[in-house]
Amino acid sequence: MSKRYGSDSNGDRGAAKVSRYDETSRPGSRKGGARGALIMYKESEPLSDLASAFERDGGAEPLEIRVPAHCLTSNNRHVRARQLWGCDVYTQDSDMVAVLMHCGYWSLFLAHPPAAVAEARMLVKTLPSQACYPSVARNNIRSRAWAAPVSGCSFAVERAWLVLRSGQTLDLAPNLDGLPAPAPTFAPAHYERIHTRASGGHARNRAVQEVSIVFNLVHEPWVKYTLGAIADRGLRRHEWTSALMINTTLYLESHSHRFELTRVPSVVEEAAAAETDALPAESQKEPAAPAPEDRYQFSRCAAPEPWQRMKALGVPLPDDHVTVLYPDLTWEELRWAQQGVHIRDRFFQLVRLRFVPNAAPVAS
Repeated sequence: MSKRYGSDSNGDRGAAKVSRYDETSRPGSRKGGARGALIMYKESEPLSDLASAFERDGGAEPLEIRVPAHCLTSNNRHVRARQLWGCDVYTQDSDMVAVLMHCGYWSLFLAHPPAAVAEARMLVKTLPSQACYPSVARNNIRSRAWAAPVSGCSFAVERAWLVLRSGQTLDLAPNLDGLPAPAPTFAPAHYERIHTRASGGHARNRAVQEVSIVFNLVHEPWVKYTLGAIADRGLRRHEWTSALMINTTLYLESHSHRFELTRVPSVVEEAAAAETDALPAESQKEPAAPAPEDRYQFSRCAAPEPWQRMKALGVPLPDDHVTVLYPDLTWEELRWAQQGVHIRDRFFQLVRLRFVPNAAPVAS
């Protein structure tokens, strides 16, 4: 392992550096609340002042660390070297930009920060040294492991926000699940094989969304989840997605689970179907009663099954192959979002989907 900051061999060198710890700073008012001391991040120096702050107050006050915009990049040499030990609680010599990326506050794939960003600020809480620091892959970056206590202290990020050049602030939200959000994909329309007249040539330069094919949990091709894939096809009733669900089951996948959304036949429909089969043809011409409101069942599949196995079991899947999460939903309770679906008080992140026609099980 390469030499780490804070080792005994660099003790004299570290003592000769000018401290960037502002001992005169005291908790003051800010839009987001109180703050402690200020520490300026520099790519060329480790943040040795964390240990000084921990020895001073034992971690009672959070520290505010300011990172210039030009350091918020994947080209940061500490990010490329993965100078990062631990998960949620990190060693004092872990790089702050790498920590922001590992926690999901900042994207690893930004080679250059947005021009409107002046700096990033973060509140960190100093903690005692941990017995060990695990290695965890999260948000496309893997931290390193350290299996022994380290000298000095540890730290954890409490919050982070951006300061724009206009003076405004933007709060950053972490992504502690470590699952990257699906990125929208677009292609210029003139790459499509279409023929248009000269009067409509300007339409060829518009951007249209691609149909992206991804592989599901059993390595079969599905469609990437997007709002366009789930939205209504038009304003007519037969073009609504809810109309498609009458004879179709919708299967959705996250990074680790498969879900099933199916329409539940009402008792009135089942009774009407049985009566229709029993009545003579003359009686079937009478107008039917108004249909009740559609209801849907949202379930989690016990295991993702291949397509051939699903056809043998039948669609929707039998009750012993699913765990029902919401047995009685209206269509309005399914609030589709860009990255998933809100169902009552829960949010399910989704990355893939497929509409499967309902089918009876195949007799073996």
